[in-house]
Amino acid sequence: MVMIRRDAFTLMRREIAKVAGAASDIILGLAGRRVGWEEGKVLLTKAESLGLNAPESFPEFVRVAVEETNMGYGKMKLDKLDLTSGVVTVSILNSFEAEQLETSQKPACVFALSYLEGLFSKLLEKEVRGSEGSCKTQGKDLCIFNLEPKPGQEPKQRFSNQTTTTTTTLYEFVNPESSSRHNQSLQASQNLKNT
Repeated sequence: MVMIRRDAFTLMRREIAKVAGAASDIILGLAGRRVGWEEGKVLLTKAESLGLNAPESFPEFVRVAVEETNMGYGKMKLDKLDLTSGVVTVSILNSFEAEQLETSQKPACVFALSYLEGLFSKLLEKEVRGSEGSCKTQGKDLCIFNLEPKPGQEPKQRFSNQTTTTTTTLYEFVNPESSSRHNQSLQASQNLKNT
């Protein structure tokens, strides 16, 4: 694995934009999705090696894996994970992309969004796509990503030998140790979305 500094990523992003123009977001998206998919593959292998094959144990494993990642993308928080529908909400307090860019009217975390799409596509075993509902480049406190399966994707049952009708498949994570700023920003964003 090769890690690069935030400012180096920003420089590469600007240079790709100079050369590729509008296609630079496509390039960053493809790269992010691939990195996320590979990370998901590693996490699934780790889960299997730990014997996590029951639906009840998987969400907490995913939450810890996402929130404790040391990939340098920012402080991630898994806010919602629905194993049945494939709907996921993740927020990032200090997105490495947003902190390096100027203010913008549209969300700017192309790589982070695509990374999450790839990660959850692999973990949920269905093609997941999403959008960035709010971004620090828009003056928000955090970047919030909403993911869901591509239209026409039927959820695959990772745990085929288990009945999911009696098992809770929606997990909303409340972490009292998370910063209050993170939680307040997320709540404000969700209130705006609901109005």
